[in-house]
Amino acid sequence: MAVANVAFENLRAEMARNNIAIKDMAEAANITRDTMGNKLSRKTPINLNEAFNITIKCFPGCDIWELFKELADEIRSKSAQA
Repeated sequence: MAVANVAFENLRAEMARNNIAIKDMAEAANITRDTMGNKLSRKTPINLNEAFNITIKCFPGCDIWELFKELADEIRSKSAQA
């Protein structure tokens, strides 16, 4: 049985815990719901301003590094290779 590769696991868990919809995050980032969906599925990148706005407006008690752990891990990995 295939296992789905879920992008942004921590963010999606917080979405479920806090009853935050993709539409809510799109409004926080000032983008469309469809664009937010593409960013959550990693079809298009989330920029830093969007990540900060989502964190501040939708998840004020959460750490941005944990919400966007996959991106943080990629940045750390690239930094270690340099």
